[in-house]
Amino acid sequence: MTAQRVTLVPVRFAAASLVLLTGCAHQSPSATHPQAQTMPAELRPAEAPPPPGPLSLDTSIEAICATPAGKAVLDHDLPGLTGRPEFAMFKAMTLKQLQPMSRGHITSADLAKVQSDLAEVNTKAEQK
Repeated sequence: MTAQRVTLVPVRFAAASLVLLTGCAHQSPSATHPQAQTMPAELRPAEAPPPPGPLSLDTSIEAICATPAGKAVLDHDLPGLTGRPEFAMFKAMTLKQLQPMSRGHITSADLAKVQSDLAEVNTKAEQK
């Protein structure tokens, strides 16, 4: 059996390649893909999907806010909720899930009022 000698060739462009790849990771898809800028509006992803059914305490906060009437209910019944800096962290949750984490700021009475107002919004939406 003969021993083979392995010669390592230094790679001089590795650092430059890493810098280039890192730079690409920070660009938006529209900056790197020219067709993304010309994509028809109906093919672009929506900001928030419409709620799958009637609005309720079991609907995500984000889905409630996707309808103007639903957002108006939250802004009226739970003032300041949608403007909180932490909104992005809890918008995928339901109000029922958020209540225990609110340290008493969202009460059962608040949830009952929101549910009543959302039921009214649902009734008006069905009548259209």
